[in-house]
Parts: sequence; C-alpha cells; structure tokens
Amino acid sequence: LMILGACQTRPPAAPDPDNVGQGAHFIRGSFAQGRQPDGNTVVLDGKGGLIVFDTGRHPAHTQKIIDYAHARNEPVVAIFNSHWHLDHISGNLMLRGQWPKAAVYSNDAALIDALSGFLPKSAESGRQAIAQGGLDPARVAELKADLATIDAGARLHPTVSLEKPQALVIAGRKLDAHAAAGASAGDVWLYDPAARLVLSGDLITLPAPFLDTACPSNWSAGLDEILAQPFVRLVPGHGRVMTRADVTTYRDAFNALIACAKGADTPDACADRWTASAASLQDGAETDGKAAKAYASYYVGSVLRGGTRRADCVN
Repeated sequence: LMILGACQTRPPAAPDPDNVGQGAHFIRGSFAQGRQPDGNTVVLDGKGGLIVFDTGRHPAHTQKIIDYAHARNEPVVAIFNSHWHLDHISGNLMLRGQWPKAAVYSNDAALIDALSGFLPKSAESGRQAIAQGGLDPARVAELKADLATIDAGARLHPTVSLEKPQALVIAGRKLDAHAAAGASAGDVWLYDPAARLVLSGDLITLPAPFLDTACPSNWSAGLDEILAQPFVRLVPGHGRVMTRADVTTYRDAFNALIACAKGADTPDACADRWTASAASLQDGAETDGKAAKAYASYYVGSVLRGGTRRADCVN
C-alpha cells in the first residue's frame, strides 16, 4: 500500500536567470518604452567592501545599489564604469555622495571627448525639447535629470583611468580589466576568474546592438576577445545573464547584422535577420522581437548607413 504523497518528489527548481554566481549580486536594468534605460549593474563582494560595475541612470536604480550595500553593512570601495553613456555612469554621483573615498575606474580620455562633443549636443537637444513644450511631465523630469548629470560632468571623471588591459586586485578580489573601443571610444569590461564571470558593458546589449557611438570592427574584435576568456556566465550592458553559447550566438548575429548593413538589403530586411538569429536571447516585453526589429532597422538605416563615423574608427 502506497501512502499518497509519501513517494512524491518535487520537480527540480528552474535555474535562476539572474544568477551570476557566488559573491556577485545582479541588479537588472530597466528598458521601458518611452523612457531612457538603466544599464545592468553587478555588485561584487570584496574583503571589507563592495565593487560596483555600472551605476545606472535613474535614482531608483542607483538606490538599489545603496540599499544592497546598507543591507550588507559594507561600503562601496570601488566603482567601474563600462563607458560614459549616461545609463551606465549617472549613478556615480549618488554613490560618491555616500562613499566619497570610493575609487572610480573608467576610460577618462573617452569621457573627456564625450563631455566636449556628444554630451553637450545631447544637452542642447534636451533643452530645446523642454522649451518646445508638449512633453509628458515624467519625460521633462528625466531630461532635466540628464542635464544635471551633464552639468556635473567634472564629478564623473575616474580616479583611475583604464586604457589598456591590466590585472587588478581590489578589496582582495582579482579582476582582469580589458579595454575596447567598440560601443564607445573607451569601453571597459571585466573578467572575474574566481567566479568565471564576464561583465561586458554595452559590448553586448539587447534587444539589439546600440550603435549610436559605435565602431563595428572594434566591437566585433571585442566580442572575440570576450569569447577567448574561460567564462561560464556573462552580464551584458542590457538584457539577461548569458551563457557562453548565448554570447557566441550574439557575436554571430552581430557580425551578420553589420555585414547586411554593408550590402544592398533594406534596413528592415537586415533587422529581420537580426531578430531571427537573436531570438533565443530575448526574454520578455523589454526585449521582444518587435522592439528588436525597430532598433536594428533604425541603426542600419540611420546610423550604419547614414551616421557620422567616429574619428577613431577605421571601418
């Protein structure tokens, strides 16, 4: 006689899509329609302090970093910025207000260039949009917050500038810092050998590659360099945690999108190829196929074919 339930076993738990391994805490960025995004954040445990990789754009995102540090009763001792885009660096102001002695690592030359060119132009565009009126109040507030960040640009400079690969030990944690010039003129990405974890910044983004300040050939080389590392998991600049197989899929889809943009196919046709090849990487409303196609088509038609090439980009 079998007693009901006595021999029942629970099905195995589904894997946590946001698991980045022991000693690392993932804070997922946001990508809501009609609102500027926040990049992903990872907080790494160290001996006597925490290491933050990318700090977000909106105060609500950055507050999650602060809340985590307070819950752990640990200070933030180091901040890495993968690049100067506001959705990855704006939160520095809040964090340094809490922990003014935290070291900041990023590519300063690229930030200096952005503060003298791209960001002032973006600020002027924002001021004009506000002056014209008709915007949703939430959008106005968001634009004003970006303007305040740009105006405080002198406080965004790193204490340590990273322009070449180097091995670092911060709060007892070994990190291999790498430099690229793909998504921006000064990308920084990390490999954590103990966790076998890569933090890629915007060298990997979903729902599509964000090519506004990109150099495609450098970007492709950066993806190859990432895949040369013996990582198990990777946290992209936007999107879900990835496996090595996922990153290979992304690299191949990226190269196919760039190749299509150089050909005669329409932007929509190139975008259809992207959405098909990257479909397995999308994971919800933030990164659905419709958004993926819209972004990819825009970047092919308006940036790769119609944009101004970055001065440091050969091809």
